[in-house]
Amino acid sequence: MTDHVLALDLGLAKAGAATLTADGRIDTWLKTTPTLGPTATLHAVADRIGVMAGWAAGLATTGTILAVVEGPAHAAQHGQPHERAGVWWAVVRRLLHHEIPVAVLAPKTVKGYIAGKGNASKDDVKRAVAAAWPGQGLGRISADEADAVAMCTCAADWLGWDGPWLDGRRGVDWLRKASWPDRASVRA
Repeated sequence: MTDHVLALDLGLAKAGAATLTADGRIDTWLKTTPTLGPTATLHAVADRIGVMAGWAAGLATTGTILAVVEGPAHAAQHGQPHERAGVWWAVVRRLLHHEIPVAVLAPKTVKGYIAGKGNASKDDVKRAVAAAWPGQGLGRISADEADAVAMCTCAADWLGWDGPWLDGRRGVDWLRKASWPDRASVRA
């Protein structure tokens, strides 16, 4: 695959991913896993974490010049934060092990960058992604995939890529809030 940015919106039940090339080609993926009941064994939970982490890390290829991972939503009051953290750390560890530079963007940073406000709804983000990428059919993707495309868009701006998706509606103020790797580690 051509050099690209990989963005991951990680979760246990659903995870979204996207890649973006410098010439504006986008691909998206959505992964789901069955919900476990309250009596799930440690083995079942560990397997679910392994499935999601393996899928996400497996999307990285020799063409991945930068991985962007959505940071934890520390204020979130839903789901299984302990298990989601397990997925997150397993994926980040694998990416770093394969010497892929990793950027971490807080959910508010991603939303603010693409939709103009850090508390944008999932629908706001989906609309903003579709507007930033007209003609790509992105109005039909899931909220998780839209988050991943938004992260790719942030990364393209940070990398200095040129394209119509960088229309001046966003800017460096939001990008400064992200945790970016050393530029020298990214082969762009």
